[in-house]
Amino acid sequence: MPKILITEENLEDIIMMIKTWEGKLTWDLLCSKVSELLNVKSIERQSLANYPDIQEAFSKQKQKIKEKAKANPEPDVTMDYLQKQVNNLKAQVQRLEEINDDTSNNLLYGNIMHICME
Repeated sequence: MPKILITEENLEDIIMMIKTWEGKLTWDLLCSKVSELLNVKSIERQSLANYPDIQEAFSKQKQKIKEKAKANPEPDVTMDYLQKQVNNLKAQVQRLEEINDDTSNNLLYGNIMHICME
């Protein structure tokens, strides 16, 4: 007989976890979090889905997350980040080119002065 992992007490904890879930919600992610909560190695999706309250909370929260994403589409953070990176790298290249020019000019001037002193 399989070990009973979900009790009346932790069933409420699992449902609250689902109802307050932020971000992507999948059965795999939920199983991972529930196994942490229950302090077990793993728990299967089928084990959770056998509980109608868990199944219902999961479906409702999944729908709520989808509706929220449609209502408030997130900006393309990746493009913003990459554009900032490009601008920072361009500025860094320019600064290094200036340093390189100054160093080259100083070396050239130093060599000329050395030749003149001889």
